[in-house]
Amino acid sequence: MYSARVSPRMSSRCHVTVQTTPATSPAARNSSAHNPGCKADKPVPAHHLKSRGHLRAILLALAVFAPGCLKIPTESESPASHRTAGDAEQLVVWPGKTVPELYTPGEVRNFDILRSGEKVGTSFGRYDGPVREQPSLHRFTTRIEFTPPGQPPVRTAGEIVVDTNGALVRGFERSQALDLRFEREGDTLVFTAGRDREELTYRDQTAYMAFWTILHEELNLGLRPLQTGELAWRQVSLSGSLPTEWSATVRADADNPGAALIETNLGERIEWRAGRIERIVIDAETVEVVPSKAAFPEWTVLPPPRLSYQPPANANFEIAEVELPGRPGQPKLFGEVLVPRGSKKPQAAVLWLSSNGLQDRHGFAGPPPVDLGSHEITDALANAGFVVLRFDERGQGKSEDGERTYNAQLEDARRALRTLLVQPQVNPDKVAIVGHGEGGWRALTIAGEGRGVAAVALLASPGRPYEQLLRDKAADLRKQLPPEMRAEAKAEQERIFTALKTGGAVPPELLEQAPWIREIMGVDPEKLLARVKAPIWLAQGGQDFEVDPEKDPKALQTAAKKHKRKLQVEPFPTLDHLFKAEPGTSSPERYLVPGRVVDPGFLTKLASWLGQTLKN
Repeated sequence: MYSARVSPRMSSRCHVTVQTTPATSPAARNSSAHNPGCKADKPVPAHHLKSRGHLRAILLALAVFAPGCLKIPTESESPASHRTAGDAEQLVVWPGKTVPELYTPGEVRNFDILRSGEKVGTSFGRYDGPVREQPSLHRFTTRIEFTPPGQPPVRTAGEIVVDTNGALVRGFERSQALDLRFEREGDTLVFTAGRDREELTYRDQTAYMAFWTILHEELNLGLRPLQTGELAWRQVSLSGSLPTEWSATVRADADNPGAALIETNLGERIEWRAGRIERIVIDAETVEVVPSKAAFPEWTVLPPPRLSYQPPANANFEIAEVELPGRPGQPKLFGEVLVPRGSKKPQAAVLWLSSNGLQDRHGFAGPPPVDLGSHEITDALANAGFVVLRFDERGQGKSEDGERTYNAQLEDARRALRTLLVQPQVNPDKVAIVGHGEGGWRALTIAGEGRGVAAVALLASPGRPYEQLLRDKAADLRKQLPPEMRAEAKAEQERIFTALKTGGAVPPELLEQAPWIREIMGVDPEKLLARVKAPIWLAQGGQDFEVDPEKDPKALQTAAKKHKRKLQVEPFPTLDHLFKAEPGTSSPERYLVPGRVVDPGFLTKLASWLGQTLKN
C-alpha cells in the first residue's frame, strides 16, 4: 500500500506549527513559494511522503486546507509580466536595483520565523558575491531550519545563481530526502530530481522563491521598482508548487521616507524599508517573520542516499533480465527472473506484485529514497527454491512510463504472469502470486480469472473497500484539527469523495492520483476473494498503520467463511506494514530509517506455506 514517490517538489513555503506528523492545514489560498496556507504540522520541506493508503487519506482529509502544496505542472503557462499601475500620482518608494547594488559580498540576511510569538524556525540567506568563473553571475546561499519540539531539526539547503538583474540561471534545493536541481534553458526552467524531469515557462520578469526562503522574497522585491498602488508578477516555486499570479498593494509610510507596507494576495503584510524586509506578518496564521541575529550556520545538508541492490551473500539463484510483452501502445516493462541454481526440471514459481505500482523491482521507491524491502522477500523465496519474477512498475527502474490507473496496473500484473508462465524453468501448474497491500487485490483478481494460479499469498492487504479505509483515516485526521474546523473539513471531504467517484473536479494535489483512486474505490475485496478457488494465506503485521490489523483481516476472514474459501491468517504482532520489526509506533518516517530488515521469521513462514501448498 505504501509508496514514497512524490513530485520532485512541494510548495516552497509551508506554514508551520511543529506538532506531530506531516499533514496539511488551514487557509485556502493560491499556491506560491511563500504560502502560509500550506501547513506541515512537522515541517517537512521537500520530502512529504505520499502513499496510496495512509497519506493519500491525509490529502483527502485535509485537502480543503492545502491548495498551496501542489505539483509543478509540465504544461506551458502564460506568464504575467511584471507591471505596476500607471497612475501618474503614484509615489516611487523604491527605484529597484541590480544585484551588486542591493548587497555586498558576504552580506547575511537571516530571519526568525515565529508562530504565536514562539520561534519555530530560521531562514538563513547570504550573498556570496560574483561567481568566480563567471563574474557576470551572482551566487546566493540559503539554509532553512525548523525545530520541532523534542525532535531533531528539519533542515534544507539551497543555492541560486542569477545574472546582474536577478534573472535566475541555475541552482538547487536539497533536503535529507531530495536533491532537486533547476536550470534555465532559454524561456524554460528545467527541474530534475533523479530520473524525474519537469519544465515550466520562465522569462526574465518571472519571480521565484524556495521553501520559506525570505532572502529570495527580499531579492525579488529589491530588484523591481516599487511604487504606491498595485503590483503584480508571476512567481514560480523553486521547491515545488504551481506558479502563482502574485499581487500586492503598496502603500507608502508617510512618517518614514523610503518605507512601505506591502499587502499581498497571500495574506502577508510586508514592512519594507530601503531595499530590506523589516518584518512580515501573517495575521490569519499568527505568523511573524523578523530579522535574526543568528550567524549563518556552518551545517550543511547531505544529498539523500542512493539505493542499490546486491544479491545476498548466500544467494543460491541466478538472475536473468526479461521484458514483459504487452499489447501495442502499452509501455515497455522490464524485470528479472530469479532461478534457483541446479534446477534440472521445471520448478514451482512465484509472481511478486508490489503494493501500488510506484516502486522498482527491488522495492526501491521515492523520493525520498526508501527501501521497502521487497527484494528481501523475493530473494528469500528464490533461495527457498522458487522461480521468482519481479518487475519495475511503470515509470520506475527501466520500465517506460504510462498512465497510472489501477486497471492499468492490473493489466501489467497480467503481463507479468504471462511472462512467468512461459519461462522454461517454470512448472505452470505450480504458480503462486504474492501480493503486498493493494497488490494482493490484483493477485486475487488474476487468480479469480481462471488463469491456473495455484496459491495466493496476501501481505497486509486491505479487507474492506478502499473508500471505507479512506473514510476511517479521514475521521481520525479530523480529530487532530481544532474543533471549530472539523465540520468544514468533513464537508470538504464529502465533496472530494463525490468528485472522485463521479469524475468531478478534485483539488489540484489529487489530480494525478484521482483516476487511480476512482478505479480502486470500485473494487470490492469480498467479491475478489469469492472468485478464488486456490488456497489463500494472509499475513498481517500488528504494528501496521496503513491497514487496520484487526478490521481488515477480520473482513477477509468473514468473506472467506461466507463463500467457503480456504483462507489461513497468520498474524505477526510486532511487525509493521513492511513486515519489519517495529518496537515503537510505525509511521512513514520510520520507513526511512536505514538498517531495518524484513523479519526472518516472517520470511520462513511465507516460504513454508508456499512450499506446502504447491508441494514444491
